[in-house]
Amino acid sequence: MPLWLALVTVGVNALVGALQASIDDDHHWDIVGMATFGLLMGLGGGFIRDLLVGNLPVESLRTPWYLATVLGAILLSLAVGEHIARVTLLVEVLEALALGLFSVAGVAYALRADLPIIAGIFVGVVSAVGGGVLLAVLKNEVPRILLASAPLALVALVAALVYAGTAVWDSRAAALAGVASALVSHVATRTLGLRTRRVSDGSALLLTRSARRSR
Repeated sequence: MPLWLALVTVGVNALVGALQASIDDDHHWDIVGMATFGLLMGLGGGFIRDLLVGNLPVESLRTPWYLATVLGAILLSLAVGEHIARVTLLVEVLEALALGLFSVAGVAYALRADLPIIAGIFVGVVSAVGGGVLLAVLKNEVPRILLASAPLALVALVAALVYAGTAVWDSRAAALAGVASALVSHVATRTLGLRTRRVSDGSALLLTRSARRSR
């Protein structure tokens, strides 16, 4: 993966994490809390990915550009985060970009490490949702992907499947297709109010439509 695309992946995820700290009305996070959110979202998924594929020391610590990108995202959130948070659609697009970019990056790294495709898809999904899981643990909450909620893990899975299925022809086009599929599926599920079902029987494999659109 080109360095610029890896930095975009980290930057978008770090911005999403910092925004989560700034709009969390249930807690009063300070600058250290915001920085921690940005670091976990920006670098957490990459840490998990590199540990799974045996890429050590982890990629983001071999060069100063990753940490510098996270710092830039945190400063951007401090400067304009309040304005960004008011635009619901923009926040949703950023979340979808974060999922798609990390999912594609995870699959790419796994395939480069000669892992089978199914393992590569697993690495992609885990790295995409890993930062959010780490944040939930930090806030003493159950991660959203484990509950009946917006299908974030499924969005990451779609991106991973699209990338893995098309990378054999053109990896750059596959990356664009994977991220685009995450954007389309995430915005579509949010627009339609689709959520995962509570586990009770076989219908848990399907999505349900919420009574009110999640905002």
